[in-house]
Amino acid sequence: MIPGFMRKYVLIFREKGLKEGLNAVGWPVAIGLFLFFLIKGITLYIILPYLIAKGFFIG
Repeated sequence: MIPGFMRKYVLIFREKGLKEGLNAVGWPVAIGLFLFFLIKGITLYIILPYLIAKGFFIG
């Protein structure tokens, strides 16, 4: 179930580890993924519950 364009990168991560995998993918991509999941986590687990608790969505 791995997309075709990612197969070679997944193999590099499995065989050579994190350091070589990051070198193969590129640091900008790794930083971009980190920031994406950081923002997603902050939104889902901090901001959204806060807005629900404050009654922002009620009306």
